[in-house]
Amino acid sequence: MPTDVIMPQMGESIVEGTITKWLKKPGEKVQRDEPLFEISTDKVDAEIPSPAAGVLQEIKAAEGSTVQVNTVVGTIAADGEAAPKAAAAPAKAAPPEPKKEAAPAAAAPSSPVARSGSAHSRV
Repeated sequence: MPTDVIMPQMGESIVEGTITKWLKKPGEKVQRDEPLFEISTDKVDAEIPSPAAGVLQEIKAAEGSTVQVNTVVGTIAADGEAAPKAAAAPAKAAPPEPKKEAAPAAAAPSSPVARSGSAHSRV
């Protein structure tokens, strides 16, 4: 079962933090308490340790993003769990391709509109 990586609360008045740098990439092995990412808040800059040993499975909050305290920013899977989730990642990349095909189809209706406009100018 994957372990959630949570944005920690670095002080009582801190409600959000900015992820300044991920020290590991998805697919890389991490040890428990090994620095995983860096954050910056209005009061402190800190390296955040990994909550578990395993493989960084997913980064849910990119570098430069500001997230609320207790938000899941990534997941760590045990070594055996990483393979099935990695297979699901390419499926997520597939939906943008049909959108590219939809753009030329949207351009096609604009041509008949132009023709009907020119027909009106002849009348």
